[in-house]
Formats: sequence, C-alpha cells, structure tokens
Amino acid sequence: MKKDLEFNKVIKELGENLTKIEYNNGDVSDIGNEVGYILGNLLKNMSEKEINEFIFGFRHGVSLTNGTHSFSWVISYFVFVCEN
Repeated sequence: MKKDLEFNKVIKELGENLTKIEYNNGDVSDIGNEVGYILGNLLKNMSEKEINEFIFGFRHGVSLTNGTHSFSWVISYFVFVCEN
C-alpha cells in the first residue's frame, strides 16, 4: 500500500532545507547525501521499494537531459513495478 505523500509540502521543505547547507564545496555525492538526509527526515521509515522508486525517478530525470532517454525507460519502469 502506497503511503500518502504531501507532495507540495515535501518539495517546499526539500528546497528550504537545501538552501541551509553550511558548506560551499562538494561533489554530486554530497548533493545526493543531502537530498537523502532531508527526504529521510521528511518521509520517515522509507521502504527499500520507495528508495528504489526515488532512484528510478532520478535516473529517468537525468536521462531526459543527457540524451539517454528512450522507449526502453518505459519498459524498464514496467519491469520494475512488476517486480516490486
């Protein structure tokens, strides 16, 4: 059963918390850590499935910007959903 997600609230709080990061240098893993930490605090007790859904959504979003997006994403998504 899917948890209720207050989408707009989570997006707002994610943005607000990202602006409070206190260091000026880092790499993409630092950004991932911060997003994960913030979401983990907002969406308590995320299941492995929910974490994988987030990662899948992230990969899809990146694929839309780097030229790797294709029909295979649709197939991959349906395989992911069916397996989970």
